[in-house]
Amino acid sequence: MGDTPAALDALVAPVRQRLSRAGWSRKSHDPFIQVFAPTGGRLEAARGLDGHGVLIGEVYDGEGQTLSPRARGALGCRRLDAAHARAVCADYWGRYLLVRRVEGDVAVLRDPSGALDCVVWRKAGVTLISTSAAAVIDPWLPDGMALDWDAVAALVDRPGEYRHRLALTGLQAVAGGELRVIGASVNRAHQMWRPADLYRDRASHPPSDLRGAVERSVRALAGDRRWIAEVSGGLDSAIVAGVLTADQRRSVAAWVNHYVDQPEGDERAYARAVVGRHGFTLTEVRRDGLRLDAARLAACSETFRPAANDIDPDYNDDIADRIEAMGAWGSLTGQGGDAVFFQMPSLLIALDEICERRGRARGAVLHRLARWLRRSMWPTALARDWREEVGHRASWDHPWLDDLASVPPAKAIQMSALAFCQTFQGPALRSRLGPCVNPLLSQPVMEAGLAISTVDLTWGGRDRAAARVAFADVLPASILDRRSKGELGAYYGGAVAARLAFLRDYLLGGALAEAGLIDPGLEDRLTRDALLWRGGHSQLLSLALTEAWVRRWQERLDRRTP
Repeated sequence: MGDTPAALDALVAPVRQRLSRAGWSRKSHDPFIQVFAPTGGRLEAARGLDGHGVLIGEVYDGEGQTLSPRARGALGCRRLDAAHARAVCADYWGRYLLVRRVEGDVAVLRDPSGALDCVVWRKAGVTLISTSAAAVIDPWLPDGMALDWDAVAALVDRPGEYRHRLALTGLQAVAGGELRVIGASVNRAHQMWRPADLYRDRASHPPSDLRGAVERSVRALAGDRRWIAEVSGGLDSAIVAGVLTADQRRSVAAWVNHYVDQPEGDERAYARAVVGRHGFTLTEVRRDGLRLDAARLAACSETFRPAANDIDPDYNDDIADRIEAMGAWGSLTGQGGDAVFFQMPSLLIALDEICERRGRARGAVLHRLARWLRRSMWPTALARDWREEVGHRASWDHPWLDDLASVPPAKAIQMSALAFCQTFQGPALRSRLGPCVNPLLSQPVMEAGLAISTVDLTWGGRDRAAARVAFADVLPASILDRRSKGELGAYYGGAVAARLAFLRDYLLGGALAEAGLIDPGLEDRLTRDALLWRGGHSQLLSLALTEAWVRRWQERLDRRTP
């Protein structure tokens, strides 16, 4: 979006041929606004009716109905100030970015679910807004852009955790539910949607309808498209499959389950019960090792952050191949259900009961919680867990978590888990040909879960208890009553152990080591015995993804140096 049409044309014209060669085309063109995307991409661009705004992606109303093209165009031509942004977040939801010129500056609203990435910057009198870090945009990146090594060090210190702050200078990440206004002399953020606000305001709204929110969101996002449905054998993907309409289930190209030879990682019996309930056959994919090499790691590094969502490359490659082979629109998952429905066992749920009910706290809830966790409810135990949780908060890095006043501790844990789930909304190679859609991380479902006390979500003694009751009629008994959870740690540990020779050279002789960011003790962890007995495979994989990301950006930035 140019400050003037001439500034916009001057920035775009030299890059048009490069974009075309890379398979990109112009989707919308007005004097002040131009939109480019891969020609065969899945994102729609709805031009504002007056030519001064654009809506990228999909928007639904409160009933889950898709807005008409004219309604999307109208949404793109209304003034995008704080009041209107709040109204948009309250009245609509989806997978979108809403962009609008405001008195010469640019306002961008990212939908609260964070389903589409959003990074903004300024260059030569133009505001650039991108959902993609593909190398084709390199000529448009800020002059003098560099790796932020302090931010890279934070990524290395806690590998695999979602960090909102980018480790690239000159770029600004926009959070889900944030209104960002940017221009020649302004760059300010307004957080329009926060999980804590949903919790604090719950008394002023009708009681949360968890079942209704899930049904509307899943069915709206699935639409009439053809999908690869991921069925893990767990509760969350079973709920997604169970609330699809009969017609939508018939549109699923494949119900896919990945399994391993170890009994604790073989969930096929549960997944078969899910699809068999509706008369379909499960596509079972046996896993055997990990493809882990420099080329595969480099392939997933065209991102604004290390691709933590690509931590299992074989899984993602298989889903991507099926999308392409079966002509599917994308993949449908149950990711995020653990956070929304509250799967995390924590003694701090007892403090939520005490904070919310004070003198009316129910002894039965505390008793059930103690039995669930097999732990004492002595005040010293509660105090110890609370101190540990306060310590963890120092590492929380997301605007959703900036204001937790009057939020009890277990509910705050849920909010931090939802912030971490932004990882699942991020890019992975499985989404290169079609998006990975996570309906349980949609705005309506998150809002429904946030409005319910953690005590009620768990009844003080069962993970995702409220969800089990709400969806009892669509779940197989084997999943509804199940208390165990699949465990792939041994499999991944063995798979990573088989690639230790590569990882040792890649990490100890790589860019992070050269920058002095590799812990000297890492070499001792890069042995088969250490991995199999002490674990740590996920940290090693995440560290390798960070290494690949740093190498890729060093290459891209070096090419831009005159």
